[in-house]
Amino acid sequence: MTDQSTFDPGLPDSVRVLAGPGQGEMTEQRSRFLAFAFPAPDETAAREAIAGVARRYHDARHACSAWRLGHGLLPHEHRNDDGEPSGTAGEPLLAAIRKRELTDCVVVVVRYFGGVKLGTGGLARAYGGAAALALDAAPVADLPLGRRFRLRFPYPLRRVIEHLLHARGGRSEAEDYAVEVTWEVWLPHSGSRGFTAAVFEATAGAVTAEEIPQA
Repeated sequence: MTDQSTFDPGLPDSVRVLAGPGQGEMTEQRSRFLAFAFPAPDETAAREAIAGVARRYHDARHACSAWRLGHGLLPHEHRNDDGEPSGTAGEPLLAAIRKRELTDCVVVVVRYFGGVKLGTGGLARAYGGAAALALDAAPVADLPLGRRFRLRFPYPLRRVIEHLLHARGGRSEAEDYAVEVTWEVWLPHSGSRGFTAAVFEATAGAVTAEEIPQA
């Protein structure tokens, strides 16, 4: 038996995400920069966070933003200079997110102009510095990533299944004991590759294993 389920070998076992919001503030040549970092599991959440900050600080001259989403080798990235010179706001915000190896997060920085032009270099430093303050103020967590399977097997094979799960860093998340045993199990991506084939081989085909689609 071979593992026919789809698997991307580039998927990690965990990613760094924000566990909550963060906020920072700095002043540069009388311009005031207010920065906000939010968890954002998808683009809708990111856009809602940006819109919320823009509404709250509607009197600010600029509300620049950047987000980084996704768990693969090529995360979805977006930046918006919101009227500032190209590359002076959104890119420094995104660079601050990348530097911390974060994903599923968005940063918004609003600027109240102080009457002194900062130049492109000064703007980039100010926006990047404000973003760093907000990100460093936010709690960070490692989000485990993996796949789930449903296993059905005779009672005597329980220890065999437990050993396979342990060896691959997996765990049982739900168990039902009736005529046969039914478990729903989770494994990290690195341990899930070839899992159904390994179960089939270790139990001489006595176990039914199917992947549970991601919600």
